[in-house]
Amino acid sequence: MAHDLATVTGALKEHIEGEVLLRKAPLALDEDLFAAGFDSMSLSRVLVFVEERFGLLIPDQEVVLDEVSTVDKLARFVHDRLGSR
Repeated sequence: MAHDLATVTGALKEHIEGEVLLRKAPLALDEDLFAAGFDSMSLSRVLVFVEERFGLLIPDQEVVLDEVSTVDKLARFVHDRLGSR
């Protein structure tokens, strides 16, 4: 099943705001996740979410922090991997 970038972005944004950062204020797509309180445990939780929601397993060694530092970058990172399988 193909997932467009907007779907991936929306799902990640909603999950990160509501389940990871527990934040009521909207998270800007280009806001630095780590400055907003994201940490390595947060990233692990998001990777589990990606596997459950999209059926995509992303090994930890493939994750480069600079490539997942914002919702936009994270969504593109996931979307690119969804398209390459």
